[in-house]
Amino acid sequence: MKNVLRLSLGSLLLAGTVTVVVPENASAWSTIGGSLGLTQRDYRIYDNFTDSTCHDNTTAHSNWPEYTEVELSAWKAGAEWGSRSLGDGSGDGSQNNVGDGGANFNFIWAGNAGNTGGYNGNIISPLSGSSGGVLAYCETPISDGWRIRFYESWTWDDGPDSVPSSRMDFQGVACHELGHALGLGHSTAGGNPTMSAYASGNGVSDRSIASDDIAGIQQGVYGAMSSSMPEVTDLQGSLNAGGTLIVVGNNFSSTGNEVWFNNNGTSANGPDGDPVKVTNLASTNGGTQISLTIPTTGIEGGSIHVKKSGSGNSTLSEGHPFDLNGGQPGLNTITLFAPTLVFAGGSAILDVSRATPGAKVYLLYSMANTGTTIFGHQFDLGSNWKVLTNLTADSAGTGSYSLNVPSGASGMTVYMECGANTAGVITDSNIQQITVM
Repeated sequence: MKNVLRLSLGSLLLAGTVTVVVPENASAWSTIGGSLGLTQRDYRIYDNFTDSTCHDNTTAHSNWPEYTEVELSAWKAGAEWGSRSLGDGSGDGSQNNVGDGGANFNFIWAGNAGNTGGYNGNIISPLSGSSGGVLAYCETPISDGWRIRFYESWTWDDGPDSVPSSRMDFQGVACHELGHALGLGHSTAGGNPTMSAYASGNGVSDRSIASDDIAGIQQGVYGAMSSSMPEVTDLQGSLNAGGTLIVVGNNFSSTGNEVWFNNNGTSANGPDGDPVKVTNLASTNGGTQISLTIPTTGIEGGSIHVKKSGSGNSTLSEGHPFDLNGGQPGLNTITLFAPTLVFAGGSAILDVSRATPGAKVYLLYSMANTGTTIFGHQFDLGSNWKVLTNLTADSAGTGSYSLNVPSGASGMTVYMECGANTAGVITDSNIQQITVM
């Protein structure tokens, strides 16, 4: 199935498919039959575009780490179809928010590909020449993937904000074509939805999906977003390879969660964009936190997703910005071991390792884990923190402390973290949640 984007009588015409589109509403959205399962959510770009205007946005944005130029345009084009905002939704001057689908669907940005791939490789790429005014097209076997091609006879622009009328907006056109990739056909609704057969102007307004597009992805393909879909609201702790990352959000399973990272090997050279998965992860704090060690090889920055236990479209979260190795120096360089459950009036052993030998290590605690800055260093504890005690790390960087749990602390949840200041260099540890019975 091939969906093409044409220029017709001075207007951008998104022509129909070579097979019959299934109408769901005679005056609005339609589907092309089929959908993308969780193994086909990745998408990449083969950046062999020759237009300099595809490569002139070199300003990084904190909500979209590690990517600029046409790659960033492609990432945002797919993220707009996501169930929720990617991060805080910022980073595009033409729309208020990126991530408006509200369905049980999320694309997985997988970065760069090494070639155009096959018809089901989930890769966006350039194509020399033109054909009958065609701007771009999407080949959609759907359940087995897709391929999108952009004709290079047109001048493509990577934005990120307004685009001159003499150029075509890559992001807007990619957003439309990715709508075909996920299973939507053309729309006959008024108001210029992204999936309209006719694009608006040079495509900038098509970056932001409209109410008809949202109805199509929700009612026609994936269903409205389940209230149980996992959500990522924050990343705490270390962002560095080998560090301890704490994923904060909602609706995580008690056990069997997975955290998906961009795969730097397959993204650049391999046959697919499958994510690197850290599996069999338990959550804490009522399904709102997952702690894991960031892989030391095989991953790159961009975004991460949480896959909760079970199957189906509603088990995969939206993407959240992940700036690999972009964390503050010293984050989670100390390791704190503590029991997750203690008894009031009893005792517990707190063990410290990986501290600087001979350093004075402070054991801090708080009733919250909302993050705070201490002497210019970001800690995971809440702002109302206190010092429990301090100890001096031995020559191996280890230490231990026996905690006497107050008899009146039953029912409390306490968060603990270590901090040290060695010759003006502040380091901290992972955070530990302790529930008192």
